[in-house]
Amino acid sequence: MKVTFMLFYYEPEDPTINYLYRPLWERLIKEGHEINIITPNPTRGISSEDQAKYRKNSVEVNGKITIYRVRSFTYKPKAFTKFNLFRRYLSVAYRLSQKLKKVPSDLVFVSSNPPLLYSHLVTKYCHQKKIPVIYNVQDIYPDNVFKKDSFFYRFFDRYQVKSLKHATEVITISETMRKTLLRKGDFNDKLSVIYNFDISEVAKVKSTKVPYFFDPSLFNVVYAGNIGYVQDVDVILAAAKLLMHDPHIAFHIFGEGSQAERIAKRIREENIVNTTYYPPHTVEESALLYKYADVNLISILPGIIETALPLKTASCLAAKKPIVFIGLELFYHHEEWVNEVPNLHTVNYRNYQKLADIISKLVVTKNKKELNYPSFEIFDKANNINQYLKIMNKYLKKK
Repeated sequence: MKVTFMLFYYEPEDPTINYLYRPLWERLIKEGHEINIITPNPTRGISSEDQAKYRKNSVEVNGKITIYRVRSFTYKPKAFTKFNLFRRYLSVAYRLSQKLKKVPSDLVFVSSNPPLLYSHLVTKYCHQKKIPVIYNVQDIYPDNVFKKDSFFYRFFDRYQVKSLKHATEVITISETMRKTLLRKGDFNDKLSVIYNFDISEVAKVKSTKVPYFFDPSLFNVVYAGNIGYVQDVDVILAAAKLLMHDPHIAFHIFGEGSQAERIAKRIREENIVNTTYYPPHTVEESALLYKYADVNLISILPGIIETALPLKTASCLAAKKPIVFIGLELFYHHEEWVNEVPNLHTVNYRNYQKLADIISKLVVTKNKKELNYPSFEIFDKANNINQYLKIMNKYLKKK
């Protein structure tokens, strides 16, 4: 059978989301299926010279995987504007959904990459042609951007609801997000929850050598992940400024995103001497960061937990070090696993004073050893992949 994955990003781009899907591709191939990947010409993190190599539509065959690259609107990095980004999104959504019509598929898999129009066009086409389609909701738009009483929310939410209606199966990544989707309609008969697993394989890290940027004599506070609008890394910097009087605390900010340059600039200009910004590390390298941190930070804006669960959550749990989850405090009761983590501290939105207080207390009780965290089946890689396959095989075995 042919399983088609609609991917907004693919090699030579290195999006973290594909680390979730690669083990799934491997299992599908092992079970005798073929994989189609429909993806646009790469641009994110790709030099202009390398982008030029993908100016035309192309087809690449790599064993049982066939990659269909679709030329979409592209702009040079220096020409970035929100309008050009919008044009890119529209172009990718339309052209990839059109390409799908020409690629034989027994099952289609689409995730909630931007823009919303993308999943709408894909699920609509599959519904019309009676092709089973799985809609993987990794984040919920427009809930994560607009207020519910705004015109833009009402406009875009109609397309989200249509995508949910047209999908054969809907998979989201947390119990809280399931509740958010059910507020949009009665999709319970097709809605499953499969949490993301630890893509950085923290548990397999064998190195005993502490990364060079961590001073073992200090208490190393680590934020490693996307640095965008919804992560609100500013609250971490505000807490760091409160703790500059303590020479034993060092903050490390790793990542990329729309706000990364501004955050790095703020650290320099405000002379936040206990904080260092670093470019993003690879997924594999990130395992070392989580493992050797004295505390890992997760940060999101208020209410975002209802529309997304940061991918790094499973990696931080696997590291078995204290975790401070900023933006979770008012919603933790929806997630039963939170109550089972003995060293997970919740902080409400913008409460940098509480964040500073928690870190100060952790410094006093500093423990370099792994903590006694329970094993969470919902974050287990093998369990996660098996659940995806169970859902997919309902339709593949019918053929």
